[in-house]
Amino acid sequence: MYDVGFDSVALRKDASTLEKFMPPDPIPQTGTEGEVEHPNMLKGLLGVSVTTEDPQFSEEYLKVVANAFSKAGIHQPKIMYKGAQLLKAAGEKTEEIICQIIQDLEPFINYIDLYSAFYQRDFISIYGQAQGQRLDPLRFIDKTENSFAHVCLWWYWKNYGALDESNYAYRIDHFQGKVTPAWREMAQIKSQIAVYYSGNECDALISFSDLILKLIELFHFGPIDNRSVARPLEKRCLTLSAHRKIRSHDLAKFDWMIRQTVPDKPLDINLDSFVKHPIYFVAWSPLQPRTTVKQSFELSILYNNIMKKAIENKGCFKFLDFDKDMMFWNETDYIVPINEKDLEHIESLKEMGFNRMPQVISLSQPLHKLKT
Repeated sequence: MYDVGFDSVALRKDASTLEKFMPPDPIPQTGTEGEVEHPNMLKGLLGVSVTTEDPQFSEEYLKVVANAFSKAGIHQPKIMYKGAQLLKAAGEKTEEIICQIIQDLEPFINYIDLYSAFYQRDFISIYGQAQGQRLDPLRFIDKTENSFAHVCLWWYWKNYGALDESNYAYRIDHFQGKVTPAWREMAQIKSQIAVYYSGNECDALISFSDLILKLIELFHFGPIDNRSVARPLEKRCLTLSAHRKIRSHDLAKFDWMIRQTVPDKPLDINLDSFVKHPIYFVAWSPLQPRTTVKQSFELSILYNNIMKKAIENKGCFKFLDFDKDMMFWNETDYIVPINEKDLEHIESLKEMGFNRMPQVISLSQPLHKLKT
């Protein structure tokens, strides 16, 4: 059985020092807030997947992460990291830790697949089955970057998993996006697809993919294409045997590939039936704006304990959204209120008659005593 974990990111670069790679007479692009972006901005989509057939990969990953932190002499408050968190925790030793993790896990890895999409065209057409729109490549990337991982998943399945669907299981970090032909095709396959909220902090394969993405982001040089994205790995931390495990894919190479992977309807992809349970919902209404204090909360003992529980139970973690989460939660999930006000909000949901409520964890109940 092959388990495959996916994550993706938008790769943004200031190309002012890469004049030989720039098209002539670049046109300034308008940003999401109306400001004009730097005319020499390069953007591309980047994805990573890691394939293993070792059923103990998750356990080995936790050991390897702990060992890499210990060798680097860095305190390890978390047992699993996303790339941005590791960068903050390790600073100048980030490269050393990620490379150590990759080297130590090499025996347990079948393949590392790298996916890139750098659109060298005047415009990209979307919503062809509706009103239709044309977007310049930079704006198209801004609009679709959050869902590129499902494009990577589709391409992997098409090339490797389609002939033996029962032997593959896919894990993907939660994403949002509009419906694409690729997603409609993926939603019908027989392979298991599990979507993880905060997957890069609670699933080993997704977390590992995110660390590889961070290494590429930090050390990528030159144009964004399927050759250049592999160089940070090849030059820094791979053995000769591991080099043969890297496969690179250009997902903007042909027009037919782009047509399959751009939204053709202005309708949201519905992931409810694919979300991994149990979900640990955290009900948190801080006195300050959440964006202001969220990073501090992610470093707290409570946050890390909840994440550990999600990892132990092979589930995932999500901040509770009172507007929509009751549409897909179930009795296997948990709700963790942070304070009395949050507990009152949860009780109000019960009074409204919502069924299939998750177990509410008492504010006084230690997490380590929860049933698993």
